[in-house]
Amino acid sequence: MLVRRLLSKNYPPEGSHPKHVGLEEFLYYEAFKALRLPLLPYRRNFSSPEDPGADGRYRSDIVSALAEEKGFKRIPPAEHCALYERGDAGLLLYRHPTKPTFSFSLGCEDPAEMERLVREFEARTGLKGVVVK
Repeated sequence: MLVRRLLSKNYPPEGSHPKHVGLEEFLYYEAFKALRLPLLPYRRNFSSPEDPGADGRYRSDIVSALAEEKGFKRIPPAEHCALYERGDAGLLLYRHPTKPTFSFSLGCEDPAEMERLVREFEARTGLKGVVVK
């Protein structure tokens, strides 16, 4: 009861902004981001605009379809966000739990393969990748 009062006082519902749909998804997402992606030396981040008018132009399902087309296999159990593995590459798709915005991180072992993947994802999603250092 005390915890609920403190939370509602410090984090009122109207001011709270959830980042994940649940604890399990949060843990899998953060583990993939912290443990798998850093093993891949070439990485790019992509983000959809936060402009509400851009909803229809940028769709996360295109990222999922292209990932599968390029040989990535989805890792369960994350259902809203998506973790993809291919051996030489990894992809982490983040979907906001309440907004239509999304982002994804792409990592690869080979720079030439990375550039091919980036060209495909940029062309199909309309988003520009930003190099991660």
